[in-house]
Amino acid sequence: MADSPSVGAATLRELRGQRRRNRLRDLDWFEAAYRAYLTGIVGLVVVLVVSSWLGDSRPSPAGFADLLEHGPAAIGLLAAAAVALGLRSGSRGGPLAVEPAEVRYTLLAPISRRTALIGPALRQIRFTAFLGAVVGAIGGVLAWRRLGDNGFAWAASGAATGASIAVLVIGCALVASGLRMRPWLATLLGAAILGWAVADVAGYVACPTTTFGSLFLWPLRIHWIDLAGPIGALLITAFGLSRLGSVSLEAAERRTGLVGQLRFAVTVQDLRTVIILRRQLAQDRPRNRPWFNLPGRSRFVVWRRGWHGLLRFPIVRVGRLLLLAAGAAVALSAAYHGTTPLVLVGAICSYLAGLDIIEPLSQEIDQPDHTDSIPMERGDLLWRHAAAPAVVAALLGLVGAAVAVAINRTTESIELAAVVFLPVAWCGTAGAVLSTVMGAPEPFKDGQLLPPEVAGMKLAFRTAWPLIVALIGTLPIVTARRAFTNGNSPIPAAAQAGVAALLVAAFTVAWLRFREPARAWWKQYMEEGQQAARDRQAARRGTS
Repeated sequence: MADSPSVGAATLRELRGQRRRNRLRDLDWFEAAYRAYLTGIVGLVVVLVVSSWLGDSRPSPAGFADLLEHGPAAIGLLAAAAVALGLRSGSRGGPLAVEPAEVRYTLLAPISRRTALIGPALRQIRFTAFLGAVVGAIGGVLAWRRLGDNGFAWAASGAATGASIAVLVIGCALVASGLRMRPWLATLLGAAILGWAVADVAGYVACPTTTFGSLFLWPLRIHWIDLAGPIGALLITAFGLSRLGSVSLEAAERRTGLVGQLRFAVTVQDLRTVIILRRQLAQDRPRNRPWFNLPGRSRFVVWRRGWHGLLRFPIVRVGRLLLLAAGAAVALSAAYHGTTPLVLVGAICSYLAGLDIIEPLSQEIDQPDHTDSIPMERGDLLWRHAAAPAVVAALLGLVGAAVAVAINRTTESIELAAVVFLPVAWCGTAGAVLSTVMGAPEPFKDGQLLPPEVAGMKLAFRTAWPLIVALIGTLPIVTARRAFTNGNSPIPAAAQAGVAALLVAAFTVAWLRFREPARAWWKQYMEEGQQAARDRQAARRGTS
């Protein structure tokens, strides 16, 4: 009986080895290699072409000095956000999501829980580190296009930074999970570390996460103390691995079920289901009652109902919206000062915030039977639901504008923020509306009567169009930057692009209002055309 644990561990290794051999035997190596080759080549070409097309100018000596002084703390803010994310994930059963059979049989087998989980944990660390290295290398290539010097050195430093931050996320999650940290405590610690990093950016007190940002800038200068960041991430991860035996079985079972559904929803591109499952995974539940009730009674029922839905947001979701607004402001401010690729980060932040604030509209779409029972045209009801989110988006835009003004502290920044905040906020929300209302793509319907190549392009465009709309909202920043570079006033150029972006948002609202009548008219038109064709064919047969 003394050697039964070792026998169980050996049996587990043999079963997993046989399963891995079966999976590799069924793998088409040529197809896998072709996909990897195609993905790598396309990704490399896109990064190089886009970075060359943007054509950002090399900073001045003062700009280099400012980068060396404030850049490490700004990049270290990402590491602080990674710590907060890892702690929250671990307090809710993350980061591991093994299969249901592993939870029900392997973790209940007479072997050490750490022995059962060490393999999946190491695989997740390896994959996450690889993904972080790829993203960091892309960031290094973009930095090289702007800052010059050795491109390989920038890619290597970016990859090292990205991998270190990725390992830090997993390590913090493993520690929080192994210690069975309470969600409120994990949120409090994460917020404290994030606030510490923000204070470092403001220049008040140094934060250890700055070492990650300083490591990214090694092609400009080398500080050996920066290795403390990656070493610390490895030590935290090692401690988390040592606590694998204390992982909660109930949390693992709950997480594995939700993650399985989440992966399937991602596969079929069902964005709304992904959002709902992610909230369940993060235990992001709405409040039972609104923060406050609107006074009196209003004949604008949809408006009142939308506000009551928004006022039930939990404090965590409100904090996330404020962080996204601040993140968009920081990214767009950096884009205006020369790092143009960050307009994509600003667009993504506004788009993600939009997915949260259109919750009243999303819930109406989730319940089509309830919507059809209301004596009101569907399009009329849906576009009324866009009013309250539009106001919230404008308020978040004002928060972002305040952050941008606080960063730059110039009269020009106030004028530019006043011109830009509405296009960025409303186009991001418009993109979220498009994603939610269109729902998951239906290949057989969307690609009907089209060649496979054209159908694939249509589905790809359908998926990318909401992000394109959100990106249109950042055009005022791009045009203002180019006008400033050419020696012209940036405000008129930004205003013109802002009007065009607001028109796109207005067209989205019009599409939401008249989408159903237009589809009904098109369906009737096609049926009438088919009936007319059948009548003509019958008439020809009668005359013959």
